[in-house]
Amino acid sequence: MENMSDTPELNHDLIDLDWGDEGVVPPVIHPDTMFIFTEMAKVILDMLQPGDGELVVDVGCGRGVDVMEMAMRGMKAVGLDPSSRMVAGARQYLDSKAESLPSDNNSGAAVVRGLGEALPFKERSLDKIICKGSLDHFADMERTMADMSRSLKPGGIAIIAVANFSSLACRLGRWWFPIIRRLRHADGERHPWQPPDDHNYEFNRPFLKETVKNDFEIKKIRGLSLLWTAPYWGKILSLMPCWGSTAVLRLCDRGARLFPSLSDVLIIKLTPKS
Repeated sequence: MENMSDTPELNHDLIDLDWGDEGVVPPVIHPDTMFIFTEMAKVILDMLQPGDGELVVDVGCGRGVDVMEMAMRGMKAVGLDPSSRMVAGARQYLDSKAESLPSDNNSGAAVVRGLGEALPFKERSLDKIICKGSLDHFADMERTMADMSRSLKPGGIAIIAVANFSSLACRLGRWWFPIIRRLRHADGERHPWQPPDDHNYEFNRPFLKETVKNDFEIKKIRGLSLLWTAPYWGKILSLMPCWGSTAVLRLCDRGARLFPSLSDVLIIKLTPKS
């Protein structure tokens, strides 16, 4: 699906067909950032339960890293992204890793250009779908949810991960910011608890549940990480020995599982309504 200008009834002002991921990862990576990116991929794969030969689509695949990881676990993995830049980069990445794929015919990796609101797949053709950290960029979430549900086989699985802007870290940041603004005159800066300009939606647990309820049954909601990007948190962790920061982050992650509404990332497991 290379020509997306003809997709009906979408606000194309909200779709960046040349989007790049520069600036997504901060220039200085503290232990909390490393933890959340590493653990998010692990948790999603554990919830996905990859099966040999299953057809899975990564909606908003970015650089294609997860596409290759799923293919290496025996799945037929397809990445989908609307950005020509990200598609080109993902294809280059997959080509560079092609020799790592299993030699059987049950697995494979590919990338196509397309929109989550108009998935280029037949009805009930997919075993599984993932959408990691990209749903808040989409132009029309209702259409995205409906099309994901349409494309999945009965009993299929969708895993969606989004940043939680009602997290404990965001709440602490909003409380702390007025103090910092007076001390440093920090007006004009964007802070981690503020959605970036390229986000069209701001998620929290109630809004995520509301978004999926018409098309999916919720099987599980898993909170991941606490305090990511909270004021000074990353710097404090960086002063600790590696084993110490890891122990603290894992303890915080236990808290995120108990209280997902306060977690940094929300991961939801879904199956389409019959």
